[in-house]
Amino acid sequence: MLNLATSLAFSILSTRFSTLGVEHSSLRCSRITAESPPIGRLSSLLTDLGSSDWQPLRPRSCLANPCFASSLLTSFSVSEACRRGVYVPFGIGPTAVLASSVIYWSNPIKESLRRTVDLFAVRVGMAVQVLLAWRYCSGRALPLILAGYTAGGACYACGRILTVRGAVLAGHRVHCGVHVFANLGNLLILPYVV
Repeated sequence: MLNLATSLAFSILSTRFSTLGVEHSSLRCSRITAESPPIGRLSSLLTDLGSSDWQPLRPRSCLANPCFASSLLTSFSVSEACRRGVYVPFGIGPTAVLASSVIYWSNPIKESLRRTVDLFAVRVGMAVQVLLAWRYCSGRALPLILAGYTAGGACYACGRILTVRGAVLAGHRVHCGVHVFANLGNLLILPYVV
């Protein structure tokens, strides 16, 4: 679909340039057909990011899965919220994420209710933490949690691309950055609770 749209846009532009006296060869591009591979690195990355052609790492023991081990990092967010006396509301979301992540990563299956529940808990938990930081923390907290979540999102994207391209273990190791940076964001806002 992207190639077809690009081909159409190129046809329109080359027609427009030819009316201005600019020849097709001076555009330094070749004509694109629907069968052509994606143009450039960005479209290739976006294609891989959106691909559903991947499978999670499934070692014999869940303890050998780096994502299972790194999902346990959420326990630090939960324990720090308890220690500071703000479990309600700042520890509830991380507790749900911890439970759903441990359940999913103990035996990851791509098309499963456990993965759906984990993704739901993570997305809702992140949104709630951002709203809590905005509402109950000083102004310095929101950029910290957003930076942690942004770095985690970048790790998620890179991990997915690596996994789709066949580097499954490397992709899962990079995915661990989601757990590291998102929890770092959760921890960094707690000193700013007012």
